[in-house]
Amino acid sequence: MSFLLRLLAVMAAFLVICGPAALAGAPVGKVRVATKVLRASGNSGARILSSNDDIFFQDRISTNATGAGEFQFTDGTKLAVGPSASLVVDAFVFKDSSSFQKLGLSAAKGTFRWISGHSPSSAYQIRTPLGTMGIRGTAFDVTIRNGRVYVALIHGNARFCAGSKCQTLKRSCDFIVADGRKLSQTELVSSAFKSRAAAAKIFPYLANPGKLSSQFRVGGSNCLGSVALNTNDRKPPPATINEISIPDPDPVPDPQPPPAVGGCGRGNGNCGSGNGNGGGNGTPNEGQGHKN
Repeated sequence: MSFLLRLLAVMAAFLVICGPAALAGAPVGKVRVATKVLRASGNSGARILSSNDDIFFQDRISTNATGAGEFQFTDGTKLAVGPSASLVVDAFVFKDSSSFQKLGLSAAKGTFRWISGHSPSSAYQIRTPLGTMGIRGTAFDVTIRNGRVYVALIHGNARFCAGSKCQTLKRSCDFIVADGRKLSQTELVSSAFKSRAAAAKIFPYLANPGKLSSQFRVGGSNCLGSVALNTNDRKPPPATINEISIPDPDPVPDPQPPPAVGGCGRGNGNCGSGNGNGGGNGTPNEGQGHKN
């Protein structure tokens, strides 16, 4: 009994010194970039993550509406997580010190970018609420929102299966949508979105690569380069001088010529209202007066 008490005392002291992370085993990766608020919870305990913090098996990683994070796993795999996201590192087996025999994630919601590392392609598996992805030398973006899963391939290839239905993405910038009832055919991102603003709601990292640090931007990911801005997004061109109409600041009516008045003829005739030189009651040029 005394041995058991001493053992418990040693374990308690170990936990006090090392904390709950000691029970989590070896870390599977590290935080490279953290934007508040980035959280983790699991066997390693609940905590706010910062740059260079470790992440462990069974960690649930989540962000608030303004949070984001970038992670690098032991084998070089990179994972970027956007705002309002949630995922769990739910499977891993080390193959050696720099690769995995198995690495699996379950993503519940939000936007993610995955860039495969040095492990065999068969080691990776991503689960979503509406299907599972197999990966082969791949970089891709995933968004889970409003009961749908969107997957856009950057390079490599990936196979998404929802039940018995599967689609393989092989062409760079292809994407698919799953909604629990059907799985779409592959389609180029550039042909599916009318504007960059619309695409940014689904694939923010494709539309705005600047949201990511340079190591998480993937060459060949300009999937929206041919997407033109629509009329709501496009700023009107500057007007030329010929197109600008400048109003008169103080308009004044142009002067009108006075009406012509007929002159009176010689004599005692009355002046008339004719337009002639003489006017009057006589001919247009002369009144009918009486001579003296």
